[in-house]
Amino acid sequence: MAKYPLIKATLKERLLSSYYPEGLPLPSEPQLAKEFEVSRMTARRAIDELEREGYVYRIQGAGTFPTGKRFRQGVFRVRPFREWARGTETQTRVLQARVVEATPEIAIVLQAQVGDPVLFVHRIRSAADEPLVIEKRYIMHELVPDLLEHNLAAESIHEVMVEKLGINLTRVEQSLEAVNLRQEEADFLRVPLGTAAFLIRRTTYSGIKRVSYINYWVRGDRYAFQDSFEP
Repeated sequence: MAKYPLIKATLKERLLSSYYPEGLPLPSEPQLAKEFEVSRMTARRAIDELEREGYVYRIQGAGTFPTGKRFRQGVFRVRPFREWARGTETQTRVLQARVVEATPEIAIVLQAQVGDPVLFVHRIRSAADEPLVIEKRYIMHELVPDLLEHNLAAESIHEVMVEKLGINLTRVEQSLEAVNLRQEEADFLRVPLGTAAFLIRRTTYSGIKRVSYINYWVRGDRYAFQDSFEP
C-alpha cells in the first residue's frame, strides 16, 4: 500500500497548525524519507501534491517553504447539484462505485483503520451535456451495505442514506478553496491543464461519528458562490 498519502496527510496537518514556521524551509526530502522510513521518491510525491494544492512552494536551491496561514472566514452553504443548474437538464455519470480499503489519508479523515472497507463513488455531474463537477465520495461501508443496489446515476446519495437507509445525518463540515486542475481532473471536465477551479471538501457526521468524506472539483468558469447575511 502506498505510503505517500499518510505522509501528505501528516504534513498537511502540520502546515495547517503552523508546526512549520513561515519563512523557514520544511525538512528536506532525504530528511522526510528518513523520518517516515520511505524512499526519497515517495517523500517527493507527497511534497509534489502539497505544492499542487497550494500548501507549499519551492525555491530552487533553497528548499520547500510553507505558503503561510490560510485565513478562514464566514459560512457558506452548497446546495444539491440539481439546484446548482436549475432550469437546465442535468446528468450524472458514475465512473466507479465499489468497496475499497481505506488508505492512510482516508482512514485519518474518517477516523477509521487503514484497510477498513469504504464505499467509493466517483461521479461526473453535467448540465446540458457539459461536465461541471467531479465528485469523489468515501462512505463507511458498514453504514451503507446496500447503497450499491440503488441507481447512483439517478438518485441522490444523501436522500438514499437518510430516507431509505435510515441514517441520521446531524452535521456537515466543509471548506472551499481555489485550486488548479491536474491532468486527470482537467480531462474529465474538458478544460486545459491548470484551469482554476473550486475544491469543496465535505465531511458528514452522524452524532460524533464521521460517515462520509467528499471532494468536489467545480469549474471556476461556470460557477460563483454567493451568500446574504445581516450585518
